[in-house]
Amino acid sequence: MNKRVKDTVLGTVVYGVIAIIVSAILNGGEPSWTLAIGMAIAGFLTYAFIYPALDKRKRKQV
Repeated sequence: MNKRVKDTVLGTVVYGVIAIIVSAILNGGEPSWTLAIGMAIAGFLTYAFIYPALDKRKRKQV
């Protein structure tokens, strides 16, 4: 498994877990599953596409 795949899986899981914890605290015990799924998708997109593109652009400039 390369670094990009590891980062993507980790980012997806971490974003989802944080969303579950925060929504459970704010909603009084019942997590918002729509928020958790949305944040997991956001974590996937961020670590799979956005961060690698920014890193590639940064290396190109230097």
